[in-house]
Amino acid sequence: MSSGKTVALSKYAQHKYGIAAQSLIDFEVGVNCGCALLAIAGADGQLAEAEFQWYIDEQEMVAVDSEAFQEYIEILRKFDWKNANLEELLSQIKFNFPLNFRHSLLYQAIKMSRADGFYHEKEKAAVAKAAEILGVDSKVVVSLESVAEMEDTADRLRIALFETKA
Repeated sequence: MSSGKTVALSKYAQHKYGIAAQSLIDFEVGVNCGCALLAIAGADGQLAEAEFQWYIDEQEMVAVDSEAFQEYIEILRKFDWKNANLEELLSQIKFNFPLNFRHSLLYQAIKMSRADGFYHEKEKAAVAKAAEILGVDSKVVVSLESVAEMEDTADRLRIALFETKA
């Protein structure tokens, strides 16, 4: 049962994901998605700080700051990802979104899992399991993994060309 709370999406969401700015995402759906992503990224036995921070940073860009958004972030910080049931979390998500949310969720899972510099085999297996639960073909997963890899490569190239001192 929904609480009626929502989180509004930002202009960045429109730029990055093609979703109209100010679109509303149901709070509980967002929580289940976020918790599923934590479980996937933690499938290698640890949720690296870089992985968690990637997701928080992405959410801070995608969502408009609000009381509901801050509550969402706090729930994620307290979530017991080690004991999460991925199938249960994913089955609770009602896909009433203005994009292919299954693909978007898997894309975010891949990006988050790679954020610590390693895409562990157990994380890949968790992404594959999530894809199976969501009914997404394995070829789509390979394509999403390739997109994530290309984006990471393009980011490194851009930074190198700008001669950024890190």
